[in-house]
Amino acid sequence: MKKAVLFFSICLLSFNSYSQKKEASIKELFHIMKQDSLIDKMFHSIMPAINSQLKKQYPETDSMIKNRYDKIEETNMQTLKTIMKKMLDEDIVSLYDKYFTQKEINDLIKFYKSPTGQKFVNVTPELSKELALIMMQKYVPEIHKNMKIKMDEINQNFKQ
Repeated sequence: MKKAVLFFSICLLSFNSYSQKKEASIKELFHIMKQDSLIDKMFHSIMPAINSQLKKQYPETDSMIKNRYDKIEETNMQTLKTIMKKMLDEDIVSLYDKYFTQKEINDLIKFYKSPTGQKFVNVTPELSKELALIMMQKYVPEIHKNMKIKMDEINQNFKQ
C-alpha cells in the first residue's frame, strides 16, 4: 500500500511539474507573440470604427451627453481590457494546453521568434484594423438591413 501511495505521489508531482513547464512555455509563447500589447493595439485600432458606428446610431445632442458617453466609453474600455487580460492569462493558456502538445508549443515559439513570425506579430494589429473597417463598412450595414427586414416581417405577422 505504501508503494502504491508513493508511486501515485511521484506520478502526481511529475505531472504537476510537466504541467507547470508547459504553462510556462505557453506564457513564453504569448510573450513572444506580444499578446498583451497586441490586445491594446487591436483595441486602439478598432475602437474608432466601433465608436463611429455607435455615434451614428446614437448622435450626441449636447455636450453633457457627450461627456457622459465619453466616460462610459472609457469605463467600458478598461473593463474590456481587464477581462481580455484575464482571458489571456487563464482561459487561453488552458485552451493552448488542451489543443497543443509541448512539442507544438516549442515549434510555435521557434516560429514566432523567426523574422516571419515577428512580422506576423507586428502586422496583426493593422490587419485587424483593416478587417474591422471592412466589416463595419461592408457587412454591418447588410446585417442591419436584414435585421430590419426580419423585424418588419415579424411586426407584420404580429399585426395579423
